[in-house]
Amino acid sequence: MSAAEEGAADPKLVAAAKTTKDLDELVQLIRTGLGRAKPWQRQLAARLGDIDGLMQVMRLTIAMDKPDVEIVASAEAVAGACRRAAASLAGSRADYPALQAVALVGDLGERLRSALNTLT
Repeated sequence: MSAAEEGAADPKLVAAAKTTKDLDELVQLIRTGLGRAKPWQRQLAARLGDIDGLMQVMRLTIAMDKPDVEIVASAEAVAGACRRAAASLAGSRADYPALQAVALVGDLGERLRSALNTLT
């Protein structure tokens, strides 16, 4: 394998890494700016905490060189938590920026799932 081939990364893995970083940063940003006075804020904070924990598990799964099936399963768990977070605000009194931010979390979770699902 040449030096150029070793330095070239798989575009799908690069996209998955970027999506992981974007999702992590968005979740942290929402968590830090979110108040806890209203019930929907407390519920959203709990859902975002779930996403954060599952993302840590996914990163550890990748870092420990686990089989692709386990990495895909952890990405599925993250995507499911993102969907649940978005669904938890349906019908709530959440403000529009929070709804938009959580919709973006759901979208990024789905992108991550799709990107890592190509490993198997």
